[in-house]
Amino acid sequence: MTADGPGATAGVREPDSFGIAVPEGWTRYDLEGDALAEARAGMLRRTPDRAERDLVNGTFRNARRILAAARRHGAVYAAGVTDLFEDGLLLAGVMIFRLTPPPGESFTAHELARQFSATGRRRRDRGDRRFSTVELPGIGPVGRLTGVEEADAANGVSYRVLVMHTVIPVPASRRVLIVTGYSPNLPLADQLYDVFDAITGTFSFEYGMFESGMGGAGEVD
Repeated sequence: MTADGPGATAGVREPDSFGIAVPEGWTRYDLEGDALAEARAGMLRRTPDRAERDLVNGTFRNARRILAAARRHGAVYAAGVTDLFEDGLLLAGVMIFRLTPPPGESFTAHELARQFSATGRRRRDRGDRRFSTVELPGIGPVGRLTGVEEADAANGVSYRVLVMHTVIPVPASRRVLIVTGYSPNLPLADQLYDVFDAITGTFSFEYGMFESGMGGAGEVD
């Protein structure tokens, strides 16, 4: 599969927008991080314990870095959930990136997924990174990479993030959209991969005026 994907098919029109649904309780983030800041403030108000407050602050700092990197790397959509449980803090999210290969170059979905980073500051590959082909309803076969990214925080301390990158060619275009699920909650990998897979399975391209009850939408152009 190349970045051109089905765009080479004669008579296929480029879509105007896309839609994607997220679970109840998830929040669509503005890419400036304001919604994330509100979530952090609300969680701190419910967290009197000093150690838990440090955990909340550290987790949200890394989440802000991920959103900042997302803006720099062509993100057009972001949503997520944060919640504090007795055994720790849950943070998970989904972002959609728009990429165009340089003129004269055509990357496979595998190459794009391997080069792409949710954190924007990936140091090295760690853990089991697996590439596969999956079928998305209404879209067809697409490439997917799941695994762990390790990145440096601003203070030099590394942090690890679960990721699922799904590479979706835009019809009648050289562009691709990459749907990325991410979370620092590595012990919940199996459950979170199921959630990311279900969210990505709701992705659709839209033509003409977009009217939908989906959890979010964005422009393809």
